[in-house]
Amino acid sequence: MWLFFDIGETLLSEKGFHTARNDGLFLILKARKKGLTRQLYDAAHRRAILSRPGGEASRVRAIAREVLGAAEYYQAVEEYYQKVGNQLVEAFEKDSNKMFRPYPEVQRVLSDLSSRHSLAVIANQHRNVRKHLEKTWGLAKYFKFMILSEEVGFKKPDREIFLLAMDKARVDDPSEAWMIGDRVDTDVGPSRSLGMKAVRILHDSEASIIPSRSEVEVPDFQFKDLIPLMSLF
Repeated sequence: MWLFFDIGETLLSEKGFHTARNDGLFLILKARKKGLTRQLYDAAHRRAILSRPGGEASRVRAIAREVLGAAEYYQAVEEYYQKVGNQLVEAFEKDSNKMFRPYPEVQRVLSDLSSRHSLAVIANQHRNVRKHLEKTWGLAKYFKFMILSEEVGFKKPDREIFLLAMDKARVDDPSEAWMIGDRVDTDVGPSRSLGMKAVRILHDSEASIIPSRSEVEVPDFQFKDLIPLMSLF
């Protein structure tokens, strides 16, 4: 059996990164939006996440647009990357654990599952994440291979990234393959539409508030963390 894992907010907590992003973006938007409070920002942030933005850049644009409107948000986004966003990338390279870190159960669960099944990664991630999975967190050893969006040129929810993974794993019957991730729109829906099965991991992540919009986005199983996978598989 093949188990395909997402990375962000499935294996790695992104809380440090999201906190730094929201603190920095709030200050930039507050300078441009009179009367903006953190409560109003948090409400706009929630609406933006529910709109299902794609990657991190899409989330920043969606939040800024919610606060400032379509006519004014672009310059704020540019300022964010000049003053905050690029520095967060540099901070990740210097000390990755300040921004991302494995959830407490990850090593235990991956060690158990990899002893009985074939594991791989399908993730929308920068190529530099590979070296951190190998050297910083010691997680790469559990996976037969890793497919990262920047390396292959397409990303979830594009069906091609899932087909590539199944082809590389020589999966003949998609129903024997499982996708494990936190998002219904980029993990659960596209994998199940191809005949795979899916587990949604909530971990109190940003994406945990996004509801399913159709039957195909309803996971076969949903858990608050990774521990139940050891019994499921």
